[in-house]
Amino acid sequence: MKIIDVASRLYHIPPTVSWEDATHRVANLEFIITRVTTDAGIVGEGFAYTTGIGGSAILALIDDYCRTMIVGQDPRQVERLWSFLYGQLHRSGTGGINTLALGAIDIALWDIAAKWHDVPLFRLLGARRDSIPTYGSGIDLFLDSDALLNQVEGFLAQGHKAVKIKIGRDNAEEDLDRITAVKKLIGPTRRLFVDANQHWNVADCMTRLQKLAAFDLGWIEEPLHAEDVRGHADLRRFVSLPIAIGESLYTRHQFADYLHANAVDIVQADVCRVGGISEWLKIANLSASFHRNMAPHYMSELSVAVMCAIDNADILECVHGGSFSEMGVLQTALRLENGVAFPFEAPGHGVVFDHEKLEPFAVDPAQLRKRNLQSAK
Repeated sequence: MKIIDVASRLYHIPPTVSWEDATHRVANLEFIITRVTTDAGIVGEGFAYTTGIGGSAILALIDDYCRTMIVGQDPRQVERLWSFLYGQLHRSGTGGINTLALGAIDIALWDIAAKWHDVPLFRLLGARRDSIPTYGSGIDLFLDSDALLNQVEGFLAQGHKAVKIKIGRDNAEEDLDRITAVKKLIGPTRRLFVDANQHWNVADCMTRLQKLAAFDLGWIEEPLHAEDVRGHADLRRFVSLPIAIGESLYTRHQFADYLHANAVDIVQADVCRVGGISEWLKIANLSASFHRNMAPHYMSELSVAVMCAIDNADILECVHGGSFSEMGVLQTALRLENGVAFPFEAPGHGVVFDHEKLEPFAVDPAQLRKRNLQSAK
């Protein structure tokens, strides 16, 4: 079997609810969807995303460079192609748009592999389990108290086993008030996670986390800048609250730095950002050797499959307003029942797009560039 074509398109889709955290507001999610076609008639689809910046660059990287590197190759040699592409892309930098482009292709290749074997992806990868518990996650820092509690009530109605809210308001007491209200609402049997989105420095964080210690939180996510390994290690020695990090890391080597520094409790590798399924599984295995569990960032429809394939799975994030299922662009939505997610059972990874529903969101990079230039004047 040989690859005969690689084609990608860019889409801008707004979240179904307002998204804003301590560092930015998201008007549109950018999705790059890549179709890899083979001479056997099997087509694999992969995807990457951004929260508003870089989508056209990822598209160009795939179309102008990656495509020519893999056409004519055997798509079943996923690891060989991943290593080759990583070696070439690494020449222009580590992570960022390089691993996002690589991830879109890698996901498509695994889709082909599972379809070739006529099995769902999670079974091809080993099927450690056939479901995973979920938590409701809100991009909700600037919701008022009533709106925040209304969102959390929605999570509880869906049966989620835990809830995550944003913190990082300028007034620390406002964060404490939000946490107090949500803890009261969800009760003692559900975990509450909080996410600061890299908003604090070490000194601020030490002060704030001392005040959070009384709430028995499940974790504090990204309290410091993601590149500050030593700061997280110092913080972890200072506080008992578990630290979760990983959505802003892009390679297994960055995760290894955190693990060796004893700077992380919960590993949140994003299957798109780290270069796809191949690298995500390596990060999961590396984390297992340090007795750390995985709770991947975003992309619930694909993350559920890789989570069901590993031994050290914790809980699956379901981000309110940002899943393919909520956006209505899949042929079959992710199955969620009583706070448990189930991987797709169809051959492949199961994330099958409805391209008619996607079409209104398609973006021409040339027109996007022109529009951005006009808005900058």
